[in-house]
Amino acid sequence: MNIRSVAYLEWAKARPAAALNLSLSGLARPALDDLGIDWGSLAINGEHPYGYPPLLEAIAARSGVDAGDVVPALGASQGIFSVAAALVGPGDGVLVEKPAYEPLIAVPRLLGARIGRFERRLEDGYHVDPDGFREALGSGTRLVLLTNPHNPSGVALSRDEVRVLAEIAGERGATLIVDEIYLEFQPGEAARTSFGAAPNIAVTSSLTKVFGLGGLRCGWILAGPALGAAIRRLIDHMQVEGVLVGEQIAARLFARLDEMKAAARPFIEANARLLREFMAGQTVLEWAKPSPGIIAFPRLRGKGDAGGLVHRLFEEKGTLVVPGRFFEEPAHFRIGTGVPKSDLERGLAGLREILETMA
Repeated sequence: MNIRSVAYLEWAKARPAAALNLSLSGLARPALDDLGIDWGSLAINGEHPYGYPPLLEAIAARSGVDAGDVVPALGASQGIFSVAAALVGPGDGVLVEKPAYEPLIAVPRLLGARIGRFERRLEDGYHVDPDGFREALGSGTRLVLLTNPHNPSGVALSRDEVRVLAEIAGERGATLIVDEIYLEFQPGEAARTSFGAAPNIAVTSSLTKVFGLGGLRCGWILAGPALGAAIRRLIDHMQVEGVLVGEQIAARLFARLDEMKAAARPFIEANARLLREFMAGQTVLEWAKPSPGIIAFPRLRGKGDAGGLVHRLFEEKGTLVVPGRFFEEPAHFRIGTGVPKSDLERGLAGLREILETMA
């Protein structure tokens, strides 16, 4: 098997140290002491054949689904791999959004699939044109990969928009995977999972981005009975079982997730407002205003490549953002606002100074 590199992940794991790191796409990790866990009550061994039952029940209750629809994963990335591996083989068609988070392309490529693309354009606010989507669906398409909210733009589709795309995919017999790892940044009903909106939707998510709990690797898949059974068989080929201690911790933290979200909301909204005010004064940058969350994807107006801007921002101001080339859009960069307000203010001030030299 030819295992090619995933350039973005290699960069993210080895990125240079920066005084102001605006490349992060999740909230800061809480300290262990802040989790409120009775560490002495955790068991090292126990029954969790396809996930720790209290954790599966907690995920199901939060998602409004049956516990039988939940399959555990070591993060959403393993969830995406598992769904794709259960459905796709060499020569099968997979349709992936563009621009895309690179692993969405790397996974089907590793599996030997034929990869097609559908556009999410800044000019359309990164929403998906159903007619263009239908055109992009080729014969033999088994799987469609979509992030919602979109990574890198941060724009969320409504549940109805996702349902329409699933129905179109269903006309060709394709399954729609929706990565909802950022979904709980949305308020109220907008945070409702798209699982169940159409029978051919499978969902992946985790506690990583919204709650800053990436170290737990608590991810999950929502899938119907046949797909769920196939993924559980795949688990037997990969890790056999999850990490019970981590599953116990995650299960207990589900009772505190709403409290954690409420505590973070004022900070998230204040930083989002700061970025909107910055962008409102810009003539050199353009964007599609993201939905509530902590990532955005500005474009350098009239330029084919923002690489020079990104380089100068790091070298002259010590501020790191994600180069747009990792999302196939070199004129863009992704910025994360899940940092202390003072860091964001300083980072945007430095960015403004560099942009003024380019106006």
